[in-house]
Amino acid sequence: MVMVSVAGGCSRPHATVELIHPFEFGSQQSVALESERAQLDLDTGDVVAQLKCEWPLPGSRYGTPQYVLYLRLPPTTGVFQIGDDISSLQSESVARDSNSAKITDEPEVVSGFLIQRTGRLEGVTHMVSGQIEVKGAKLRRGTINVTCADETEIHGTFIAKPGFRMSNFERDHRIDIANARIVATGGTIPEQSSATEPVSKEK
Repeated sequence: MVMVSVAGGCSRPHATVELIHPFEFGSQQSVALESERAQLDLDTGDVVAQLKCEWPLPGSRYGTPQYVLYLRLPPTTGVFQIGDDISSLQSESVARDSNSAKITDEPEVVSGFLIQRTGRLEGVTHMVSGQIEVKGAKLRRGTINVTCADETEIHGTFIAKPGFRMSNFERDHRIDIANARIVATGGTIPEQSSATEPVSKEK
């Protein structure tokens, strides 16, 4: 397993990952992505944190996002497994986040998905297993090591600053978010959903 590290000393939003496609050949088997688009939706009292990282085409740090990673996590720091019950990791004094409550009435679990908007693997794949570690306060630093339903592996690091609101993205991807929860808890969905918006429009 190959880990990709954030450049030493970097303290601004940043995301660097390697996508491993064990079923592909040549240059498509391992794809390295790097950008400064690492965004965290987290306010005081939230019961769920939402992380979104976006990348342009491999080899570029800027440009139209072609890869999007979305994760729903506890608002605290720690080591979390895909499928973990988020409510069981929270203090009972933490208020329920009204924005998260609008996504679904089902229990929240650590879950996520990867959107690819280019190439043969274009579409959405949901995370089935793996681990995310989150550290820090004002800046959240983390590592991601997860496997998706189509066998894609995601290994990398991120630095994200709380304060970004992604309600538009979540509204456009309600089905993807719900399906990610089903897959994370061992369930199956009829078919893979697809991204509803070609490019996220949040400012």
